[in-house]
Amino acid sequence: MPYDGLFAAAVRVRLHGALADARIDKIYQPAPYTIILHLRRPGENLRLLLSADPQHARVHLTETSPPNPLQPPAFCMLLRKYLDPGKIVAVEQVGMDRILHVVIDGFDDAGRPARRRLIAELTGRNSNIVLVDEASGRIIDALRRVSDRVNRYRALLPGVPYVPPPPADKIDPRAVTAADLEPFARDLDPDDTVERLLTAALEGVGPFAAKHIALAAGIPPAATVGGLTELPGEPADGTLPELTSEGRAALGALADAARTAARAAESGSAAPVLVVDERGLPADFWSMPPRHVAPERVRVMPDPCAAVDAYYAHRLAAAEKDALRRRLARGLETALKRLRRKRRALEGDLEEAERAEEYRMFGELLTAHLHMVKQGSQAVVPNYYAGGEPVVIPMDPSLHPAVNAQRYFKRYNKAVTARRAVQEQLDAVARDIAYLEQALMHVETAATIEELEDVEAELAAAGFPFGAAGGGPGRGGRPGSPASRAGAGQRAAGAGRAASAPLTARASDGSRILVGRSNRQNDQLTFRTARPDDVWLHVKDAPGAHVILQPAGGEPSDDALREAAELAAYFSRARGSSRVPVDWTRVKHVRKPKGARPGMVVYDHHQTIYVTPGEEAVRARLQPGPGRPPEPPS
Repeated sequence: MPYDGLFAAAVRVRLHGALADARIDKIYQPAPYTIILHLRRPGENLRLLLSADPQHARVHLTETSPPNPLQPPAFCMLLRKYLDPGKIVAVEQVGMDRILHVVIDGFDDAGRPARRRLIAELTGRNSNIVLVDEASGRIIDALRRVSDRVNRYRALLPGVPYVPPPPADKIDPRAVTAADLEPFARDLDPDDTVERLLTAALEGVGPFAAKHIALAAGIPPAATVGGLTELPGEPADGTLPELTSEGRAALGALADAARTAARAAESGSAAPVLVVDERGLPADFWSMPPRHVAPERVRVMPDPCAAVDAYYAHRLAAAEKDALRRRLARGLETALKRLRRKRRALEGDLEEAERAEEYRMFGELLTAHLHMVKQGSQAVVPNYYAGGEPVVIPMDPSLHPAVNAQRYFKRYNKAVTARRAVQEQLDAVARDIAYLEQALMHVETAATIEELEDVEAELAAAGFPFGAAGGGPGRGGRPGSPASRAGAGQRAAGAGRAASAPLTARASDGSRILVGRSNRQNDQLTFRTARPDDVWLHVKDAPGAHVILQPAGGEPSDDALREAAELAAYFSRARGSSRVPVDWTRVKHVRKPKGARPGMVVYDHHQTIYVTPGEEAVRARLQPGPGRPPEPPS
């Protein structure tokens, strides 16, 4: 995503105009690498977000208000000490680099006026936020402290003089000329592209901006630098290849296009945009309409902050959703492996317990034939249960035959008791496996964070806390991500909230179709929402959603049944299969066994219909609204 120097210039213009004389009201640190300043101006409240996240470094105004930790981190407390109260007097940019200074007037410990700079270095994995005292030029503190043993060029520690990041030895695009670009063109490999030339030569220009500048100059970004020179490679005498007249003209056009783009961003005259994908979802942003993106995928935004805020609101929500999906799926799969191992062990115990009748028979035969059995390792006696055929009975040679008989009766009684207990445990394990497989299906097919949180809350209530609230695998998510920002208490609170609404759809004949998105919601849908004569559908012998068809007339039409069955098959483990069997019956024939887990039911009076679910047809039937997923579940 192109939060490059040109976009930073556009953001600076917006911030400098919007934040002049804004007073700092509150300071929060909702994530390890993110700071939010709550600001007040006459008639408006603003939020300034500064993030040094290695993957999402940025500065912009935001409309979001993420939850904050109960205890503010140390850097947040330090900012409150030095910047609150304070007034923003300027927002500055270092050249066309991704370094922004927020200049703040406040007071020192003695109550005297003091000016500080909150510096956001948006330099990828080395991004940082540094608070500097302007009068002394020394660092008050940094979000990520760096010692001179780690970075010999500069240290970022309290009390150390602030040294900016090393210069990139590039040209300011606001004043670039063809002559400036010529040495870079000669130094590059002839097979390097014009896009590579621009990113190597111009400060604040990344690949995204380079494509735009090249096309604005009328040159394909993939054109090679070699096409601008007389010779395909470096001459044998060591001199650099000469440029053709066409090459010099091309460099002139590139310089003109770069100056135009940089000055438009710096002046705030460009129209910032949000780039969307084929589904209309945010995919990128920039300070002006990019020439290499189709116009139908470009949405002009009110200002650059609105563009970047919309992009990251979607991107980080998707990241949070994916992190929660992975945590839940990992926890469920681990629990299922453990339960399946337990089931195999119990099946072995049950096999042993099934020998109870054999032990009883051995005890009775030994007792009946004690007069002919001698002490030893085995006894051969007639089996009157099998027509008198001889049977070999193993014995403990150190014990009398009568004692061996009593031991077999004890083993029989123990096996009978164990068989009953093992079978009960085996039934309970089978129910838990079925329940968790159903929950895993809901996790895999969930399309929104709300659906996943429903499943998480349901699992926590059922005694399976696999999300952040339960301290399961990956608790808290990636540092700095929204997945980590809420904390354990935020997610735990979700366990008691009501389930969200089911998915809704319309059949071609107008019949209403409802689809459950979690086991808890399946129960709500089947036993509280549905009417007794509504049609209930579920994929046969596989985890899947409960689907309710409410016929437009008294009886469901064949088309409505087929369309509802397609939804049941799509929202199931069998979604990628063809000719999926789907059972359907009336809701009044669906029952919940006593003590059953959420979503677990039995049913009768059913019929089976075979369908092949198709994503396009299914999504076309889903109605707009809070229940409809904004994108296909992954």
